[in-house]
Formats: sequence, structure tokens, C-alpha cells
Amino acid sequence: MENKAKILVIEDEQYIRENIQELLEAKGYFVRTAINGKQGILEAIDYRPSLIICDVMMPKMDGFKVLEQIRKTSSIQNTPFIFLTAKIDKLDIRQGMDLGADDYITKPFTAKELTAAIESRLRRQDKMSNQYAKVKHDIETSVFATYYHEFNMPLQSIINAINLLLSAGKSFTEKQVQDSHLTILKSALRLNHSLSNLMLFEEIKRAEVHPELTTMFSNGQSGSYWHHKISDELQTIAKEIYKRPEGDLIIQFNNVTDLGINFDFLLRMLVEITSNALKYSLPTQKVNIIGNRVEDDYVIEIIDHGQGFTIQSIDEIQPFKQFGKKRFEQQGLGLGLYLVKQLVGYNSGDFKIESVEEQGTKVTIALPILEMA
Repeated sequence: MENKAKILVIEDEQYIRENIQELLEAKGYFVRTAINGKQGILEAIDYRPSLIICDVMMPKMDGFKVLEQIRKTSSIQNTPFIFLTAKIDKLDIRQGMDLGADDYITKPFTAKELTAAIESRLRRQDKMSNQYAKVKHDIETSVFATYYHEFNMPLQSIINAINLLLSAGKSFTEKQVQDSHLTILKSALRLNHSLSNLMLFEEIKRAEVHPELTTMFSNGQSGSYWHHKISDELQTIAKEIYKRPEGDLIIQFNNVTDLGINFDFLLRMLVEITSNALKYSLPTQKVNIIGNRVEDDYVIEIIDHGQGFTIQSIDEIQPFKQFGKKRFEQQGLGLGLYLVKQLVGYNSGDFKIESVEEQGTKVTIALPILEMA
């Protein structure tokens, strides 16, 4: 018997479930079954099936909710999904297709109809998988090159500066020694920033597979005096890292209140966005940060008048994607904006970017105000 794909059947009616299993196993498929939606989701995560067949009408959790959860779980979100239904309703079809269903089979059905639907979807999935494998290889190759460059460049700067101090440090002037120390510090900070972003990215990806971990990003509060600490940190970055003259970074947080987000995440988001604004604008081009209460949210705008870039939708912000990379020499892994977007989302906030090439960028972050008991 030829080994074929793995099929998961989610069906609460025993005789239908067992008949489908017997039929598909006779065709050479590996079959696992589940008697309800919740069990089906767990089986799908464990079994990683090639295709899922699921009844629409089930108690406790219907097929639509099962599909919705499947599409939210990264490890199985692209699995072909076929609904079994006793009746075809246009609204049901629309709802299922909106959630990402691949096909419907109406009960009662013949063995030929069932196997034809399965084989059609598996063929299509194989074709997509082959195309995806090529794209994935290209992306992974590009990402590896980015990793190597972003980690190797600051590391080499540190090594070279230390070697110079060891071999010729005695002949250096005080300013040359200070410049070497500054090179080491800036390179170390760049390396630390890249590693921190990569670690946070891995934590977020893990939470997509295990949704219970998302609370680690959403439980917390900023504290009442967050604006003082963040203002000091941002001004230091502008002066020490980007060598911006005093007055280039203008910060005005009005009507400050406690926010429902961990302070470290809030700091990280504003450092990321402000660093981009400073990096891609020139000295004397002002960068403004303005915060105001707007109903139940605290809205922070970071505005620069620098290079800008083209963006049509917030959905374009993806990991390892750098905007304007072809036009400008850029540092970084291309994770910053993606991490900010994810952190804002985990904390029930809103994230918006408006940017025009050669005119500048405006980033808006709205976060809920912490409700006082």
C-alpha cells in the first residue's frame, strides 16, 4: 500500500467519523480522528496533518471556531481545510471562506466525491509548498546574510579598536584614546541592540504557537513617572549615539498618566522609533515627540523631516524587511518596526505610520490609559 498524506478528521458523529477513517485508510492515507473541536485543535497541533476535514455543526465549538483557531496558530495555519456540512447556506460558505476554508463537502457524500476533494486540495498544496520552499530559501539566505553583517560589523569594529589600543595605544593622544573607547562603546551598543531585538522576536514567535505566553507582553504598567525616564534616555541617545546638537530632539509629554504597558516595553518602542527618526534625518532637522491624552488612550506622535519611505499599509511591516533599502545604506536586522507593531497590538493599542519620501515620517502610537481601581 502506497504511503500517502496525513489526514485529520474532526466529526462528532461516530458512524460518520469511523466511515471516513475506514475509507481513507483503505486509500492509503494515515488518518487520525477527533470527536469535538477542542480535541481537534490539540490533535492538529500534535499531528501536523497534511489536510483537515471538519464538521461544521458540532456542540461547544463549531467548525468555524475550529478553523479560526487553526488559522491563528502559526505551526498549522496553512493546512488545507475542508468543511463537512449537512446543508449548504450562502452565508455559511461566505463565513467559511472568509476564515480561510478551502472547500465544502455536503452530506451525504460518496467516496469518490470525498477522495476527489482531498486529492485536489493536496495537489494544490504540493504546488504551493514547492513555490514556498523556493521563496523561503531565498528569504532565509537573505536573512542569514543580514545576521552575519549586522553581528560581524560591530564585532570587527570592537576587535580592531582594541587591537589598536593594545599595539599603538602608548603613542595615541588622549583624544584618540577617547575616540577608540567611543567606537568600542557604540559598536557594543549596536551589537546588544541587534541581539535584544532578535531575542524578543523569538519570544514573540514562540507566543504565536503558544498563545498563553502572550501575557508576558501584555501584563504590566508604565508607572506615573515614565515620561521623565524615557525623555532622559532619548535625549542621551540623540546626543551620544547620533551626535545631534541640543534642540534637535524636542519632547513634550502632556497630561501624563499611568499606562497599561510594561515600562521596559514602552521604553523599547520609543527608543526604536526615535532612533529611526534620528538615523534617517539630518542634524538640525528637528525630531518632535508629542504625547497627549485622547479619551481613554494616551497618544504619542514621533515626527521627523528626514528621508521618509513608501508604505501603503501597516501590513507591509514584516520581520527582516527594511523600507528604502535599495535607496539607502542601512544598518539593522529590519525587526524594529515589526516588534513595535507586535508590542502595541499585544497591549490593545493602535499603531500607525505616515511617510513620504524626502519629506519625513510620522509614527503614531496609541496606548490605553491604566484604569485606576
